[in-house]
Amino acid sequence: MQIPSLRRMIGQMLLAGFPGAAMPDAQALRLMEEYSVGNFILFARNIGSAVETARLCGALSEAVYAKTGFAPFLAVDQEGGAVLRAHERSLAFPGAMALAAATHAAAGGDVSPIREVGRRAGSALRALGMNVDFAPVLDVNSEPQNPVIGVRAYGDSPGTVTACGLAMAEGLRTGGVLPVFKHFPGHGNVSVDSHIGLPVNDAPRAALERTEWAPFSAGVSRFGMDAGVMTAHLVCRALEGGKDVPGTLSSRAVTGLLRQTFGFSGLVFTDCMEMGALTALYDPGEAAVRAVEAGCDVLTISHTFEAVAHAADALQSAVESGRIPEARIEASFRRILAVKERLGLLGRQQTNPAAAEAAASDAEAAGFHAELAGKSITLLSGAVDPVLAGLKAQVRILAPEAYAQTGAELDAPRVNLAGMAAARFGWHAQTVSEAAYAPAPGSFAANVLCLRNARFSAWQQALLRRLEDASVPLVVVLLGGPYDLQLVRRADAVIAAYEYTRLSAGAVLAALETGAFPGECPVRVPERPAL
Repeated sequence: MQIPSLRRMIGQMLLAGFPGAAMPDAQALRLMEEYSVGNFILFARNIGSAVETARLCGALSEAVYAKTGFAPFLAVDQEGGAVLRAHERSLAFPGAMALAAATHAAAGGDVSPIREVGRRAGSALRALGMNVDFAPVLDVNSEPQNPVIGVRAYGDSPGTVTACGLAMAEGLRTGGVLPVFKHFPGHGNVSVDSHIGLPVNDAPRAALERTEWAPFSAGVSRFGMDAGVMTAHLVCRALEGGKDVPGTLSSRAVTGLLRQTFGFSGLVFTDCMEMGALTALYDPGEAAVRAVEAGCDVLTISHTFEAVAHAADALQSAVESGRIPEARIEASFRRILAVKERLGLLGRQQTNPAAAEAAASDAEAAGFHAELAGKSITLLSGAVDPVLAGLKAQVRILAPEAYAQTGAELDAPRVNLAGMAAARFGWHAQTVSEAAYAPAPGSFAANVLCLRNARFSAWQQALLRRLEDASVPLVVVLLGGPYDLQLVRRADAVIAAYEYTRLSAGAVLAALETGAFPGECPVRVPERPAL
C-alpha cells in the first residue's frame, strides 16, 4: 500500500461534525477540501427520515471517497433510551439500565435479548449508511450522584455491565457496525459531567482494576479490532501519580493501560474534543497533539469548523517540528484502514433509500423494543392497585416534560407522560416545571407524581414533599435514575422506569393499568430514605 501525504493521513484521524441534513453541506465539503477530513459524526440535526438519512450518508460517503480515496467512518451515538440520534421505529430502543432491568441481568438473567437489540439496531444503522456506533457504555455506575452516566450504564457491578455491554456489542457487530466501548478508563464513579468540567476519580488502582477497568479489559480481549474504545476526559489519579491528566490526553491510560496491559489492537476514538473538560485546559490544537501523543487514533470534533482546522494544523506542525514522529501518524493511519477493511469500507459505498426505509420502519423490531420496555418497569417499594387506572378524573398525575438533562441527551425528543395518561385514563393531567410546579387545586382520590433525577432538582423535591403531606394515596414514578427512591419519605408505591421516552412512558401506563411490574433493578438503592 502506498502511504499518502501527511495531510491525508491526518485527515483519516479526524471525525468531524457538520450542521446540515443534506449534501452538499458547505462545512463538510470545506473540511474535505482543505483538511482531507475522512470521517464524520451525525447528530439529530443531520438525521431526517430514513430516506433522507440514507441519501445524506450515500452522498457524504461518495464525496469523502472522491476527495480522499477512502470511504468514511460515519459514526453516531445510538445508545438507546434518551441518548438516540436516529428516532425511527426500529432504532428507538430502551437504554442500558432499562435493558438490564428487563433481562434481570444483575441476577444472572439471560441477556440474549440485548444482543438481539444490538443486531437489529446495527442492521438498521448500516442500512441508513452509518457504520460506527458509539455504544455500548461500559461504565460501572457506582456513584449514585453521577450526573451524566446514571441510567446510561447497565448497572453498578462489573459483572452486570460486562454481560450486558458485550451482548450489545456482539449484536451491533453482527448487524454490520463497529461498536465502540465507552468511556475509558471509566466514567461511572465520578460526580462531575465532563461536558462541563473535569471529573476526578480518586479510587486506588486495585479498586479500579476490580470495577471500572474490568468491563473494558473483557471487551477488548474478546473483540480485538472488531470494536473500538472511546476515551473519557476524566482523571484517574492512581494512573497519573496524583496528577490531573485527563484520560484522553494520558499516555499512561491509552498506551500504557489500554494498549500494553490490556493488549488492545483496535482503534481508540476520543470523546468530543470540544467538551468543557478539555477546552478549559487547552486550545483545540494543543489538545489534539496531546491526544495523539497519548495514543489516540481518531479525534472526534463534533461541532465547529475552526476546532477541526486548529487540530489538523497543529498535528501537521507537530510532525514537521519533530514533536510527533511521522511514524506515529502512520501507525494510526494503518489501524484505521485495517478496521475500515474489516467493515468493508475501502471501496465506494452506496445506500438504498427504499431498503433504509424498510429497515427503519420494521414493525417487528418496534414491537420487540416495546416488549422489553414493558419488562423493564420495576416496583421498588409498596404496591399499586390496578383499580387506580379506572378512577378517571379522580386521579391527578403530575409530570415534567422530557428534556435534555445532560450534554449526551441534547437530541432527546419531548414526551409528556401527564398528557398521555389523561388521554388513556381520563386522569387530571398537570405538566410541571421549575417555573410552575405548585399542585393545581382540587380534590383528588390519589396523586401520581413522576420525577426525573430529582436528586439534582430542588423544585422536584419540594413538589414531592407537598404531595407526601397530602392525605391521599401517592404513587411515585421515577423516570430517571432509581436512586431517587432515597428521597421518598411516604408513598404507597415507587416505580422505576429508568428513562423518559415514548417507549418507557407507554410501558409505565400499561403497568399502572395491569398492576404487573416484571423488571428487576440492576443497581443497589437503599429502600429507606436518606433523611
